[in-house]
Amino acid sequence: MNERLVVLSFTDGEAGGSLGDNYRYITVPCNLVIVAVYASPSADDTDLTVDINDDGSAAISAVTCDDADVPGSWISTHFGGTETPVSVAADSVLSLDANDADSDTRIMVQIWALTGEKNA
Repeated sequence: MNERLVVLSFTDGEAGGSLGDNYRYITVPCNLVIVAVYASPSADDTDLTVDINDDGSAAISAVTCDDADVPGSWISTHFGGTETPVSVAADSVLSLDANDADSDTRIMVQIWALTGEKNA
């Protein structure tokens, strides 16, 4: 077994703009298993949630991202949570959606994932 924990971290948004569907794309270079997601807005933003899509299909939906003081989370059983880990194949395109984002809101999203021989 040769697993590694990696963190993909993104901060997006700017003054005068609104984030929406598919605001961020990334192609993953290897197989991975998402084990946790954390999301936080720059300011309180009622009803804001974040989705993660795998090749256009919903993989993780509605991670709460509405309180600047309390990051929202999606936590798998690997980290003591209740969610089922999500496998993503190499060369898949992950995209992020910001649902109900206010104008000027910036969002920080961290995706924690395992990669390595066991996940091949």
